[in-house]
Amino acid sequence: MDPSASITIDDSLWPLLQVKFPSAFTNAQQERYLGQLLTYLRRGERYVGVMDTHLLKNPSAEQRQRQAHFIKEHEALFRQCSLGTAGIVTSPLMALGARILIHLKPMPTPFYVASSLPAAVSWAAERLELAGLSEPAERVRCHFGLLPARRTG
Repeated sequence: MDPSASITIDDSLWPLLQVKFPSAFTNAQQERYLGQLLTYLRRGERYVGVMDTHLLKNPSAEQRQRQAHFIKEHEALFRQCSLGTAGIVTSPLMALGARILIHLKPMPTPFYVASSLPAAVSWAAERLELAGLSEPAERVRCHFGLLPARRTG
């Protein structure tokens, strides 16, 4: 594993929170990520997440259990603040697995399995729009070049 590879969090388009996972990460990196996520949750502000997992191989059972425990432990905060999360999964097999897992153990907030960044961001912007956050939704769409062409004449 590349020791420089880490889980990166980008809040520059807040209330869009972007998280990018490397192909593998350590338990310590996961704990730092979860700590940062908890800081965002404790703000009490509504946000939508885009998790880019397209490079991620297979997290360990311990890492999957830790993630599930974190979500369960902070379920009330997720319900209060998270408008949902779009996970980018490019492997059809992994996408199917993610959908089955979500069906068997639903997330506390909406979760969308996207095949690309544009699909994930479009879904996230729609979630912002539905929550009455039109300006941030437009800013996100504009940043990613997803605004519909304006009609002239």
